[in-house]
Amino acid sequence: MNQKPGAAYLVVQYVTAARVPLAAGAGLLLYLARPFSWLAAVVVVLLGVCELTDIFDGLLARRLGTSSRFGELFDPYCDSMSRLIIFFGLASKGLCPLWLFLLLALRDVSVGYLRLMYILSGRRAGARLSGKIKAWAQGLGAILLAALYAFADIRYAAAGAQGFAYWSPLAVVTLVALVTLWSLLDYADAARRPWRAEGGGHA
Repeated sequence: MNQKPGAAYLVVQYVTAARVPLAAGAGLLLYLARPFSWLAAVVVVLLGVCELTDIFDGLLARRLGTSSRFGELFDPYCDSMSRLIIFFGLASKGLCPLWLFLLLALRDVSVGYLRLMYILSGRRAGARLSGKIKAWAQGLGAILLAALYAFADIRYAAAGAQGFAYWSPLAVVTLVALVTLWSLLDYADAARRPWRAEGGGHA
């Protein structure tokens, strides 16, 4: 007879899963919000709470002793879903380029399959350091872009402007893109190592 999961285990999973509806709510409010509005400020708060859940679920899992193989896969899944939702919202609002959303999606789909290669090679599928740094870069990047919309009116800045409202989102987008690409390459390299060692892959 299967043992039912304990309350502590379920609490951790609920905290992890909360990122998806929080991101969906932030995306919906962002669609409705105007620059310099209280609604845009609420989006920033929701994104901040969303990122806090990413910190607290790991801390809770270690504190309560509820770490599991399921959690190792469920946590990055919720990360991917929440960040894809919010970056799609940012892109649809013109606050980041559509190619950045596509890069995030390609990275997450690719890493999902690379995690399967991890499992097939007998290794755990936990996050690598590059994945953790990527998560922070994307999370903070989304908050900064939303904050710039709420407080600096970047969408309606003149196209030729060279001030804060022009360079700040460009810097955020560039950083998020570079860290995301680095994380993809890092996971790809790590997944290939056991196959290269067995002579089953191409150099």
